[in-house]
Amino acid sequence: MRSLGLILCAAAVAIAAGFGPLYSLAGVMVALYPRSLRMLQAAVDQNISARLWDRVLLPVLSWPAWIFPAVIGVALLYWVGRQAEKGHG
Repeated sequence: MRSLGLILCAAAVAIAAGFGPLYSLAGVMVALYPRSLRMLQAAVDQNISARLWDRVLLPVLSWPAWIFPAVIGVALLYWVGRQAEKGHG
């Protein structure tokens, strides 16, 4: 788990360095796979709710892309550290 946390933190740095620190998650998705946003929106609209897309996912997709791997990576590193303190790992 520690390795995964470090990889995600490194990915966050790479995304910020490669695309710029303010480049949105939607922008990265479109840059890597142009149809990805349309496919994701269609899947959410058809299988969950159009409101979810408009009110939750669309605003989240406007956040800087590096935030997502950084938050997950730091959370994993914190969790691994807590487990080690308890003697579980």
